[in-house]
Amino acid sequence: MEKRSSDIHRTPAARPSLRSELLLQRYLGKDSQSRVVETPQKMFTRVAKAIAAAETNYGATPAESEAVAKEFCTLMKRGIFLPNSPTLMNAGRRDGMLSACFVLSVPDSIDGIFDAIKETAQVQKAGGGTGFSFDSLRPTGDIVRSSGGRTSGPISFMRVFAEATHAIQQGAFRRGANMAMMSVEHPDILKFITAKKEAGAFENFNLSVKVTDEFMRALDDRPNEPHMVINPRTGRRYLIPRDIDLATYTIEDLIPIGHVSFPCYTIGEIWYMIVRGAHASGEPGICFIDTVNRDNPTPNLGRIEATNPCGEQPLLTHESCNLGSINVARFVRPGDMGMDWRTLGKTVRLAVRFLDNVVDANYFPTEKIRTQSLGNRKIGLGVMGLADALALLGLRYDSEEAVRFSGKLSRFIQRRAHRASEKLAGERGTFPNWEASTWCTRHDRPMRNAAVTTIAPTGSISIISMCSSGIEPIYRLAYRRRALDGQEFTEVHPLLERIGRRDGWMTDGVREALLKDTPAMQISAIPKRLAGSLVTAHEIAPEWHVRMQAAFQKHVDNAVSKTVNLPANATIEDVDEVLRLAYRLHCKGTTVYVDGSRQGQTFSAANNSKKPATPNGTTPRPRSCVTSGQTFKARVGCGTIFTTVNRDDKGLAEVFAVLGKVGGCPSQSEATCRAVSAALRCGVDPAVLIEQLKGIRCLSTCVARKDNKDIVVLSCPDAIARAIQEAMGAHDDVPEGAILNPCPECGQSLRKEAGCLVCANCGYTKCG
Repeated sequence: MEKRSSDIHRTPAARPSLRSELLLQRYLGKDSQSRVVETPQKMFTRVAKAIAAAETNYGATPAESEAVAKEFCTLMKRGIFLPNSPTLMNAGRRDGMLSACFVLSVPDSIDGIFDAIKETAQVQKAGGGTGFSFDSLRPTGDIVRSSGGRTSGPISFMRVFAEATHAIQQGAFRRGANMAMMSVEHPDILKFITAKKEAGAFENFNLSVKVTDEFMRALDDRPNEPHMVINPRTGRRYLIPRDIDLATYTIEDLIPIGHVSFPCYTIGEIWYMIVRGAHASGEPGICFIDTVNRDNPTPNLGRIEATNPCGEQPLLTHESCNLGSINVARFVRPGDMGMDWRTLGKTVRLAVRFLDNVVDANYFPTEKIRTQSLGNRKIGLGVMGLADALALLGLRYDSEEAVRFSGKLSRFIQRRAHRASEKLAGERGTFPNWEASTWCTRHDRPMRNAAVTTIAPTGSISIISMCSSGIEPIYRLAYRRRALDGQEFTEVHPLLERIGRRDGWMTDGVREALLKDTPAMQISAIPKRLAGSLVTAHEIAPEWHVRMQAAFQKHVDNAVSKTVNLPANATIEDVDEVLRLAYRLHCKGTTVYVDGSRQGQTFSAANNSKKPATPNGTTPRPRSCVTSGQTFKARVGCGTIFTTVNRDDKGLAEVFAVLGKVGGCPSQSEATCRAVSAALRCGVDPAVLIEQLKGIRCLSTCVARKDNKDIVVLSCPDAIARAIQEAMGAHDDVPEGAILNPCPECGQSLRKEAGCLVCANCGYTKCG
């Protein structure tokens, strides 16, 4: 008997799941005593009624509004379409802010800067993410005419924003996130590129360098030419001498054009610094700002200078945008019948109507944001479940067929979305700034929304819909999760779980094989057609990540959130090629992530080819007379442990640990450090040592953890492992007092996906 498409997507029998925990913790309504008073179905009903109520603004009767609400509710209940998290959380509630993405200006004045911080607080306390360009701020050491003093520069003010965000998050309904952007031509660009080298710095910021077409052309044609920067206050041009101190240099240390007397940083060297940072920790990202502005639908209103935290939504100053995503896997017909394009088209039309209604139902935190947002009515309809759809269609993510299909899919959705917005313009009128837009001057096409489509990360809503995230490949087919009470249970990718349970081949043996990263083709129980199409993120060559992003970007109004995952043995040259390819293929920006490079990664693919872990010899190399390193602090059950990790000219060389108060087991920690130091100087891969030590539990620490949120490690050996991991090159997202970036909600590790940090254990995502 033929299986229906709906059978493929039916939710498995109730059992502890990431989805249920996520809904309980963050989305379902609670009473004054924090008791859950909503079910998922009631949540969807609440949201649908609140959004459909906007229909009455355009002459709909209560009965007609109720009919639309039922359609909206059906989409959400079936996991076919979901709006961004703030809409799910806040719709139907008093002063509910429904947008996820905001860009705010940072003017070059004390009053302007602190007005921006106030606006940031207003946005983030309601759960929004904010993007900023710090281009307009004068460089470090530039004169302040009102006082006769010298400015401390953009990075110092970024710290103020970071601290404000940290304070706001303590009471916010949803944790906010920031994007900081700076032009490659700003005099403080080297400070910006290296801003996260200090552990714990800017933990609530993503960083992205804005690169121009001219810079990219010069990189190809004349990379050895000195790089020129421009003071935004005066317009004067400078070169950056190589002998400056990156942390302390000022505008007075730079060389005015025409006064070159000694070596300066070249265009190629600036690029190499960006690439090296991306290779080490995933940041900074790259934004091709001229490519972004070629698609600016309202250039007469200003130039786009920043994006939201994940980079998929370029916005004018004080614009906001509300996003939503269609689970395209739901439209794959059973067997070999392909896509149900007709039903997908109807869903696109209804989703555009939903998102346009959100603009009217929205509560805007400031009048400037309200004016700009209602003037352009930008929305961002995207997709999730792409990897699942490809698997159901029998297409490998890294294939020409998959890229062609994705281009066809994105073109179809964009055309239907534009048609839906045009139809709404006929019913409700164009967006107020239409006459100043390219829709009028270039296309002569009435539109309800200045921009319509976006590809967002969908971290949380893809968990609720039980599908793969955004347009990302499946990260891993199965993994173990640890609940807050310490209990472990297995999570298999939802698509495999559904199909396997439906068809009877999902057994404990299959789960164990998947947990060991056994390739699907080597598990005989998995049907060959399905197994042949299952490919995980680290099995995909970098080129295919970029080509998939480009396939969507060609047919997306805004931008695409996508992480190019690279294996642990990826080189700086590999990262260089990825970034250059992204520019050549007309992407608007890109983020790379080398497996294991950022601390706190939840898991890494076990079947990656890694650096050799075989020792170079049985005798440790001699200890250098001088080593340098860092000391990391962590709380354990019996006090505080300070772990120092030093390196010499050949790499990590030694580890010391000291307990900050009497007690504990200092002799065991000393023995551990001596053994680790000897292994490091024998050439053992630090990753092997980390794997052996990380996760070791100490009873006193585990007991103390329950009542002390400052304790994020499991034991002294676990703290030592995390210190080594931190010393290997990750320098961001480290909470106060921790040596690593654990999830702020469950303490487990985070990983990078679609330009954001996510927790596979509890579903937390830094970017919502």
